[in-house]
Amino acid sequence: MKSGVPAVQRGVQRALLRVGLPIVVLAAWAFQGGVQDPKLDTTDTQLVLKSLMLGQFVKANQWPASEGGGTFDVAVHNKPALVEALAPKFAGSAIGSLPLRVLSFDKADEADAPRLLYTEATGPELDELLRAVKGDATLVVTAFQPTLKEGVTINFFISNDGLKYEINPQEAEKRGILLGNIIMSCAASR
Repeated sequence: MKSGVPAVQRGVQRALLRVGLPIVVLAAWAFQGGVQDPKLDTTDTQLVLKSLMLGQFVKANQWPASEGGGTFDVAVHNKPALVEALAPKFAGSAIGSLPLRVLSFDKADEADAPRLLYTEATGPELDELLRAVKGDATLVVTAFQPTLKEGVTINFFISNDGLKYEINPQEAEKRGILLGNIIMSCAASR
């Protein structure tokens, strides 16, 4: 009579191969040497935070009705890395019936009445951008301005607690944008 031990051992060996081999392969892949894929590098925490906050600014506000069709444009001035961070967040999204589009631009005359305009420009360059969207239903978001300038609705600033934003609700009202409660309640003042 044959002993059942070799069959049991073969079954255990097969089970170990089925379970153990994928674990070893996964561990080898996870701990492999080499350069990390730059698309996975999120070390610029300010960039990540700005993209998250801008996403909330787009989604949590009530926007004036648009005439006709078109798109809901988010324009980013001179910050291609931010465009790359925002684009996947907005892929396939819409505000109302308008599909979202994230655009990068370098000059004020390239901004064609976006719904949200983000810039880190200062001085005359900022003035030119503000003139380009004056009277439009555009939420203008700046970063690191010493004060909230006329024409700017939201400004990012650095505090001891990290990246914060301040709001000029009168500017939003002038532009016909109703700021959401979440946006208002999370705003800080300096």
